[in-house]
Amino acid sequence: MPDSDDRTEPSTGAAPGIAQDAGTPTGPPDPTSAPGHQLKTWADELSDYVVEGVGWLKARTTVPVMTVLRVLVYGLVVAVALVVAIVLGIIGLVRMWDAYVPLSPEGRRVWLGYVVLGGLLFAAGVVLLARRRTDKG
Repeated sequence: MPDSDDRTEPSTGAAPGIAQDAGTPTGPPDPTSAPGHQLKTWADELSDYVVEGVGWLKARTTVPVMTVLRVLVYGLVVAVALVVAIVLGIIGLVRMWDAYVPLSPEGRRVWLGYVVLGGLLFAAGVVLLARRRTDKG
């Protein structure tokens, strides 16, 4: 016969003599309430802030500098190609003049080609010089 002094817990599966607290959950602890999770969340927010700051700085500095450098490099390439094309065009004109203009003797044909081409380039220079703008008024 059981003693009346024996205190047995209700059938909760707990060992006799150990009271079970009704306010604590019986499952695994919540990972969002752990200090490590709070630190991880803070670190994620800080890294996002740094990444956004670096992106903003890149958009304000690196992108415009790269655009200017790209324009300079491509402009230089186009300018060199244009100079080469003009020089080769002038050489081609002189050679075509020498080959296809029917003047005799041949010496007259060569110097006349130089005079005509020089006159055309001189006239173009005079026109461009007349169209220039000066800041003096």
